[in-house]
Amino acid sequence: MLVAHWTFDVETVDGRRVADAAGGGPVAELNESAQIVPGRDGGALSLDGRGRALIPAMPQLVLSQVFGFSVAFFVQVVEEPTGEWRSLLYKPVAEHDARALGMWLYPDEMRMRVQLFTVKGPEYVDGHTRPVVGEWTHVAFVVDQEGMFLYINGRLDTGMSLEHAVVTPAGPIYLGSEPTKPGFGGLMDDFRVYASPLTAEAVAALAGQERG
Repeated sequence: MLVAHWTFDVETVDGRRVADAAGGGPVAELNESAQIVPGRDGGALSLDGRGRALIPAMPQLVLSQVFGFSVAFFVQVVEEPTGEWRSLLYKPVAEHDARALGMWLYPDEMRMRVQLFTVKGPEYVDGHTRPVVGEWTHVAFVVDQEGMFLYINGRLDTGMSLEHAVVTPAGPIYLGSEPTKPGFGGLMDDFRVYASPLTAEAVAALAGQERG
């Protein structure tokens, strides 16, 4: 079930505020380093390492493993590895809680790491597919009662079973830089949050969307 969808298209943008195109989610707030620019289909969120879009915590954005959840988006990284972990997505368990669902680019290579916390501590998977600098890549992360799974460009890239319950990430969503760590440089588009685990077919359909 789609619960929120930020397209970053011009009709959803008001200054530094971006509305949820699905209608029920909160407004994303852009900091001074983030911009809206032409993207793969309409507008896109442009980030420079310091830029971020902050999506406030709301009940429909509480991601529960009991029901399963998914996040999906297109990303275009425009910089080579910088020697630092660069954040794509960060959603803490609660505000100011260090435990979080996070997605980062490796410091020294074009690979992704996705991490969440279970009641026993952090669990993570490292992607195998390397996004190409300057090209659009579709990313989907799916969690259900059995495990967590990373899809790149519509195909299952990696995953793992989860023996212990996931600590629910209920805090705000940071797209780009975290409160204390840098983000990636590039573009993000079509950011979606689902309160259900997407099927492989649904992920492939999202990744195969035609540009307008």
